[in-house]
Amino acid sequence: MANEMYKVKLSDGTELKNLELNGNNFVSQSEVTPEMFAGKMAHVTITGPEGADGAGLLGEHEHMELIRCQKDDALGGWAFVLRDIPAEKLEKLKTRGDIEYLAMMMDVDL
Repeated sequence: MANEMYKVKLSDGTELKNLELNGNNFVSQSEVTPEMFAGKMAHVTITGPEGADGAGLLGEHEHMELIRCQKDDALGGWAFVLRDIPAEKLEKLKTRGDIEYLAMMMDVDL
């Protein structure tokens, strides 16, 4: 595993620091739980090691989801994987939310 450190900042300002990257797994020596990500994935900023140009920003992401989060002895810590939510899934979630809101306003059980 590389010694380069990464940081993930969630939409509420929570920062997960000193992360190593192994494939698409972020690995932390500190405990990481799925609850740490709940409701905080609307805007995620990922920064990595600063290059020669001083820029360490790897990306700003809107609407991510947690794919995996567990203790992983093979990777030497707590591992988690994030991904961008596909546009199709976002549209389905929005439509579902709109339907549930309308049903609530009209006092209809779904």
